Amino acid sequence: MNHIRLHIWMVFRYLREGRRFLSLNLILAVVGVALGVASLVIAMAVVSGYESTLRMTVVNMQGHIVILKHGGIETERAEIEKKVQGAVPELQAMTPFLVLEGLIVHKKKLSGVALEGVEPGTVGLVLSLEKTLIDGDARLGLEKHSGAAGSVAMEASETPPAALVGRGLSQKFNLKVGDEFRLVIPITRSRSQEGFRPKTQKFRVGGVLDLGRADYDERYILTDLATAQKFGELPDRISGWRLRLEKDSQALGVAKRLDDQLGSSFWTRTWIDANHNLFQAVKYEKAIIFVIVMLMIVAAAFNVASTLFLSVVRRYSQIGILKAMGVSAVFIQRLFTVQGLIVGATGTIFGLVLGLIGCQVFLWAEKKYGLFPGEVYKLSFVQLEVRPTDLFLILGVALFFCYLSALAPAKRGAKLLPVEGLRYE
Repeated sequence: MNHIRLHIWMVFRYLREGRRFLSLNLILAVVGVALGVASLVIAMAVVSGYESTLRMTVVNMQGHIVILKHGGIETERAEIEKKVQGAVPELQAMTPFLVLEGLIVHKKKLSGVALEGVEPGTVGLVLSLEKTLIDGDARLGLEKHSGAAGSVAMEASETPPAALVGRGLSQKFNLKVGDEFRLVIPITRSRSQEGFRPKTQKFRVGGVLDLGRADYDERYILTDLATAQKFGELPDRISGWRLRLEKDSQALGVAKRLDDQLGSSFWTRTWIDANHNLFQAVKYEKAIIFVIVMLMIVAAAFNVASTLFLSVVRRYSQIGILKAMGVSAVFIQRLFTVQGLIVGATGTIFGLVLGLIGCQVFLWAEKKYGLFPGEVYKLSFVQLEVRPTDLFLILGVALFFCYLSALAPAKRGAKLLPVEGLRYE
């Protein structure tokens, strides 16, 4: 017990320099480790947050799984829905949809868009439209005019059917809630499948959605399913279904099961398949960024090593006296090793705190200045995510390199002979 107390007392005694507890060199070493750790915490939070935000936007907009069939689905809809519900016990909800490609024409501007018709009663169970709504009413926007789909007034009504538009689309065409715009889609000629005729429909903006991704916000328009079927002259036809599962990780297994159950005429696409390359790139970039930013910690560890070397040189005489009194080399090596770990642990703890504060500053700057251009990073906003596994990994790496940096000076002090330490005394 006395041996341990002596060891602890000497460790803190050697950290002192004169009347100061820490020398300037040790303070700089602590600051270096803290800055490296803080940079790594912020970098990992940004990359992890980007991955989580991307996954959330994809799932909220597309669901966990999309079931499609070439040419669309009409008469077999009820049969397929029962088959899916029986084959997928993990299923929470499913909703049909119909996608029409066309052009939006407004104030002498036009752009390619995708009009998606959704079923008002079930779409909220699969897609989180309410969470993405920034103006208007998502529920009223999809339901108010659903009953008018079959009326004669569809094409020239005083109150056109409502639609929800993405934020990017509303900004590009200066659309606000209540404004009217026109969509133009190609319709296959009834007599010949080789030709098309344009069809125009006027819509009213019922709400504006922030879907979280620039490519979605700039081309997606949502309306109720009956309106889309009437507009596209596709009665009772749907493009497929969107499925919501209990967990994100279940999507791949369920998709394979559905492929076997539904046959070759149907095909499934999971939320991972929709952005597979992007998700893979994020994983690789996270590993690369971790290694690159970790070099700052390695550089700070060299600073710790140089500080300990200087401490050993300054205490040659004291080490010589300890060796002459019979103190073992292991005791001396452990003395300076623990000193290096204390410096590294102090810098690491300060770095973790500084990194968490830096994350909040980053969020503030992102909201105020928009650090992520949507056209470059696909996401207009990234919610940072500090994962406990990342923090433990950063903590372990920082302490490991600080321990390695302390070994060389500690061994140098342990190998010192009593005669060398007392030579100039």
